[in-house]
Amino acid sequence: MTAPAIGERHPPANPYRQVGRVAEGDRFVGRDGLVRLIQSAWQEQGRPSNVRVLGYHRTGKTSLVRRALQACPVRRTDLVSVWLDVGTHDSGADLFRSMTRQVMAEFRERAHRGEKGAPDELEAINAAVQQDGNWGDLRESVRDFFKALCRHGHHVLAVLDEFDRATNTFTRLAEFQLLRSLASDPPYSLGLITISRRDIESIEVDAAGGSILGGVVATRRHVGMFTDEEADLMLARAAAVGIGLAALREEIIARTGLHPFLLELLCNRIVDLHRTTGRLDVRAAYEQEAPTFDTQFAQLRQNIEADSEGRATALLRKLAVGRPAEPESPELSRLKQMGVASSGPERVTLFSREFAHYIQMSALDQA
Repeated sequence: MTAPAIGERHPPANPYRQVGRVAEGDRFVGRDGLVRLIQSAWQEQGRPSNVRVLGYHRTGKTSLVRRALQACPVRRTDLVSVWLDVGTHDSGADLFRSMTRQVMAEFRERAHRGEKGAPDELEAINAAVQQDGNWGDLRESVRDFFKALCRHGHHVLAVLDEFDRATNTFTRLAEFQLLRSLASDPPYSLGLITISRRDIESIEVDAAGGSILGGVVATRRHVGMFTDEEADLMLARAAAVGIGLAALREEIIARTGLHPFLLELLCNRIVDLHRTTGRLDVRAAYEQEAPTFDTQFAQLRQNIEADSEGRATALLRKLAVGRPAEPESPELSRLKQMGVASSGPERVTLFSREFAHYIQMSALDQA
């Protein structure tokens, strides 16, 4: 494609070019019901409730929670929200220190805007939290910090993204116990949202050999595939560059299913190819993105098998070849909750034709 001449307007940018990044603003598609369910955790006065957000890789878990926070119609002056990526912290102690630092940073930002800042005693308590010391001293300082917040009528919503990484960040049950206390005991006023692929109980057992946090983060919100209407909204974005994808919908969805990332990925390649060749060619676009599809499918299969401790392997193979699934099992229920499988008029099917083909080929390779 030649560069535009001087004074000539650049063509509009590919509306799918940000594929793979957290979807914000106009890039966020649909999911209004899920957004409202997440927002319900903190919209009412008082302590936020605890929620676990579950979904497989690249289904939009992080985007969903960020959207819920950014689009919330109610701004509570008594609520401070903090966002922590668990995998970026070296230890549980590091995470708790980061949590209180973020709370203080939010209060300073509010004071800068002329709003009410932090209670006076918090600065000294936070200084104690940030000191290098033993676990016992840190635990007591963190407790004091959140007790003081509660006494002054402040609540905290802590979002722990990539909570699967807690298996490396948290090395002892005491760290999960402190998180449980902050998220449940009356002296504190913290609500917790975890974002992960696996259930909290599984993460805790792998990290510390026991499970105590899961019992107080009981509400599950599953993030699976798009609805048909949301897929149509994604396809409609191509109109911004004068391309209509509605006529290709069936062919596109056969490749991607209603998987948010894969759908945006393929649309991005279709638009790029159209700009260079003038043709709308789904097959050629898929062939160029096939390595990424294979990587996504491989990770999804590995995650499903790991989550079920291998029990879902035979089930995936049955669904891939169109054989009836056995009566409802925990493995089948989870596949449906996560959007990997869905019940049709005659049988349960996997979310896309290409994923079913991948499972069939994987079975042959392992035979």
